[in-house]
Amino acid sequence: MARMKTLSPADALGPAFRRVREVMAAPFRLGFFLKIALVAALTQPSFYSVIISYPLQGAQIAGGAAMQRPGRMNFASSDGIGGMAGGASAAAIFAVFAILLLIGLLVWVLSTYLFCRLRFTLFDLVVYRHGRVREAWGKYGRQTWRYFGIVLLASFVFLILLAATVGPLFVHMLKTMKGIGSQGANPNPLPIFAQLFPLIGIFFLLGLVWVLVDAVLQDFVLPPMAIEDAPIEGAFSRFFALLKADPVVVLVYLLLRFVVALGVSWALMMVVLIGLLILGIGGFAIGFGLYRALWHGGLGLQVAFVAIVAAMALVLLALYLLAMIAVYGTAAVFKQSYAAYFFGSRYPELGNRLEPPSGGDLLVGTEPQLPSLPPLSEPPPVW
Repeated sequence: MARMKTLSPADALGPAFRRVREVMAAPFRLGFFLKIALVAALTQPSFYSVIISYPLQGAQIAGGAAMQRPGRMNFASSDGIGGMAGGASAAAIFAVFAILLLIGLLVWVLSTYLFCRLRFTLFDLVVYRHGRVREAWGKYGRQTWRYFGIVLLASFVFLILLAATVGPLFVHMLKTMKGIGSQGANPNPLPIFAQLFPLIGIFFLLGLVWVLVDAVLQDFVLPPMAIEDAPIEGAFSRFFALLKADPVVVLVYLLLRFVVALGVSWALMMVVLIGLLILGIGGFAIGFGLYRALWHGGLGLQVAFVAIVAAMALVLLALYLLAMIAVYGTAAVFKQSYAAYFFGSRYPELGNRLEPPSGGDLLVGTEPQLPSLPPLSEPPPVW
């Protein structure tokens, strides 16, 4: 029985790009493309940062502006009523903080489960190329819970490591800032910078560690669990056996995975930003023209102008979100495809599903031939 040839990290790049086209655009349909891209984007932690952190930053800025408004209540008065109000306010703030912390923890756990389940879904879509998200979602309930436990455990270990390394430096930096604040109008900022740079360096190193751990969990631990319903120790033992047999190749693969995926993301992001910039300039020009034409025409025309501008802003925001889905989704499909070919050429159970043996060996060094697929004139089934 023929099996897939063992692919080097460089050899796996061509088939991975081909797989992206097969999964997302064979043939291209915008709705189908966005569906697969959304599933794939939701498996990327950086995508959650795009859709969550920016709104939170906006809310934080708005809250800070509200706190700085003049005439806000002063709970620090010296009389008894002010002291009671200050105590009640502190208790209320603590209660609100505790509730928000609990809600945030629940949201994090739920989003982590969704993140894990969608990784199995994306793996199924890339390997089997059927395009049916609902079917892929329903296959891996039991496996997801095991993978979910691994991800939670890795997250808690990472948070403990973060607290142990960054916590003392951060506390010391706060004490330094407090001491500098008491020096007067022109304090010396060098002590803060002397502590800030090591803090940034630790964050950077811990970020690299998390990227490495996340890549190992997705690329090497998940496939045996998805294909063979392998236990956790079995999935890890397969990876460590591969790492022991050829550590240099595995490290080169992880490096190429990061570099090429980053390059794909940046290239797509530049195209998107240029397009959004052109649309933004055009929208600004149209808005300025409408302002000149409508703003001085009375209340009714002013309301119409505000409504038109709000609609244009919403359209631009929707285009931005769709563009981010397309960028992060395409990069995620590439990473999953690259992982499938690299690991599948060393893991027969995955390789035989990725490239069925009846199709012969995968050709390397020439333009890879497409495996047997449904006619390209027939669109892949949706949902």
